[in-house]
Amino acid sequence: MAMPTSQDDPPLSAGDAQRVNRKLIADLRDANENLLLAGLRTQAAADAAAAGRARAEEATRRLEVVERELRDTAEFREQLLGIVGHDLRNPLGAITMASALLLHNDKLGEANARLVARIIHSSQRMSRMITDMLDFTRARLGGGLQLSLSSIDLAEICRNAVSELELVTAVSLVCEFDGDLTGSWDGDRLYQVFSNLAGNAVDYATPGTKVVIKAFVEGADVVAQVSNLGRAIPADLLPVIFEPFRRVTVEERSAGRHLGLGLYIASQIVLAHGGTLGARSADGTTTFAMRLPRGAPATVGGVPATVV
Repeated sequence: MAMPTSQDDPPLSAGDAQRVNRKLIADLRDANENLLLAGLRTQAAADAAAAGRARAEEATRRLEVVERELRDTAEFREQLLGIVGHDLRNPLGAITMASALLLHNDKLGEANARLVARIIHSSQRMSRMITDMLDFTRARLGGGLQLSLSSIDLAEICRNAVSELELVTAVSLVCEFDGDLTGSWDGDRLYQVFSNLAGNAVDYATPGTKVVIKAFVEGADVVAQVSNLGRAIPADLLPVIFEPFRRVTVEERSAGRHLGLGLYIASQIVLAHGGTLGARSADGTTTFAMRLPRGAPATVGGVPATVV
């Protein structure tokens, strides 16, 4: 078949026309093959993408299952802690009460009196640990700590906490108060905060130095600071010091005297009051600072606060 030509072109011979036709047919075949291969590659890529999405979805589903199982395990563990802690309080209270009555027995003798006093001290320490566990469970599973609000003088709360500490330590505690330090707070909860912060300050103060507790007015808030002189808190620990099961120092980790919940619970109590609790440690001085609005929020983690 001869190819059409323009009027100015010389006519193709039959052989040339056949060669041109064969070339066009070959080019068309190559183009069709390339198009088919491109389609196959596109389909293969689409299949691979679909398979990848399926694997990703399956991995996501498995991850969600694992996360749910871990979350359920954590919640069960925390619930178990709360149940065990609650059930231990009654027999522990009986031990403490019986020991206290026994201590007042004149026939006990000095050596036995020291043993009974040690029992009382250990029982009180265990009771504080149980209280920490219960508060931890409430804070993690109950949506926050419930408050019982009333008109409170922060200076009085601080004095009471200091008076208790002075019975068991030789470290000197100094209180400095300035301004109107009253507000609508939960006195028992704030007592926990002061007892924890001042107790830590006493534990880690350099022998012969003082622990200073200040409370003053700053704007619309009341600020309380607890400071001691001693070894600084490690810089890598400061950002996470209020997380549960953290300890203040390396020595404390090995001592095993606390659960590592005290600062976490203190921060949760302050947070429940709508306040903040922070720490700084430098140049041999460590200071914990609590800032409280004069009126605590009406609800704490969705739980209504009780006003007394």
